[in-house]
Formats: sequence, structure tokens, C-alpha cells
Amino acid sequence: MPKKVCGFGFDCGSMLLQPGLEPGECPNYTTCGRATRLTPDEEIELIRVRRVQREKRQRRSRQAQREQALRREVWRTTRRQIALEMLMQRGCPQTYRQYVPNETFEQLTEVIAQLQAQLAQFEGSYIPPEGTIAHRYWVHRGYASYPYNKLMARRAMFAPAQEEQAVRMIHLSRDDDPRNLEARKGITRMHRLVAIREQLQVAQAAVAEAIALATVTVEPFGVEQTETD
Repeated sequence: MPKKVCGFGFDCGSMLLQPGLEPGECPNYTTCGRATRLTPDEEIELIRVRRVQREKRQRRSRQAQREQALRREVWRTTRRQIALEMLMQRGCPQTYRQYVPNETFEQLTEVIAQLQAQLAQFEGSYIPPEGTIAHRYWVHRGYASYPYNKLMARRAMFAPAQEEQAVRMIHLSRDDDPRNLEARKGITRMHRLVAIREQLQVAQAAVAEAIALATVTVEPFGVEQTETD
């Protein structure tokens, strides 16, 4: 004779707090079998058992007073709720912290604070407008040529030395001139800040995607959704 199994996949002994209880002996066996034909949200009535402390009675030993009794009660539920309870009972349920522990957020906070501290070191140093370049060119004097440098912006935005309007270019003199060296350091800072901004935008997009994944409706994995009329 085939061995009877619970229609919902429960461990009947654990559910009814009766270790060793076989599905065929479970008071819900017939109901569970019929309920599988219901829709996920139709209600059914099952018998559930809870442990309750025995009332203290006179002339009972201390050991008897500590014994627990089983009390049956009617449990109104649905197939969907039963499915969840079965998985919570047998499926080794995890919490979100086991996948995304609090340490993850603490580490994010720490690295952001570290980045802010590193960026603060740029204060007081020259950083040119985005898109600025340092241009090296040659000046011919007599029989010799000499390298010179200039700082060039995308448009006129530099303060003028003599003119009344903003200028697009600042002369930086020779290669070893401090003006040239500091301007080129500034361009390096500019490029690094642009790269940092891009990385932060990637991180921001990743966090936004994580938030979306945490808020969207969860669909059954690997199950094709069929349309019903």
C-alpha cells in the first residue's frame, strides 16, 4: 500500500507537536487533500495543536505541574498561507541580514567618510574648470626654439591680467616654471575628480537598483506567467 503524504508537504508530526505522527493519522489529512483543488486564496479550516501549560491542581507533583498539554484549535487559513508556513517550517528560512548584514551598511558608511576625508585634502589646491587643458607650444627665437605652456579653457572664463573681459588662456611660461607645474597638477586633480564623480554615479545607480530590487513585487522564480481570460 502506498505511503500517504501530506497534500501540502507538511511534517505533520512537527505541525501538530506530535513527533512521529504519520500523514495518514493526521486529522487534517483529508482536508489537505481536498484543499489542493481550491484557489490559493480560498479559506479552509484546519486543526492546529498548541502547547498550553496545565493548570495547577492540588495534590499534583511538581513534575506534573510542569507538564504541558496539547490543545486543538480550528485554524482558518488559505493555501497561500499554508504554503508559506510549510516553507517556514521545513525550508530552513533565512533573514535578509544573512544576505545583507548590518556590517555592509557600516562598511559603506566608513568608506564614504574615508572618501570625504580624502577629498577634503583637495581644499586649498588649484583645480581648474572641467575641460581645461595645458597646451605646450614652441617659440622660435633666432636659431633656437623654446618650449612654452599655456592653460586653455573651453571658453573665456579666466580672470584677465590686463584686459577688462574674461580670457580663455593663461600663459604658464617654461616647463619648469611653478605656474606651469601647479597648473598641470590642477589638471590632474580635475581628471581625478571627474573619475571619482563617475564612480560615485555608478555606485549611486547600483544603490538605486538595490532599492528597486527591494521594493518591486516578487514573482515566482522560473515560473512562466500565463494570462487568464
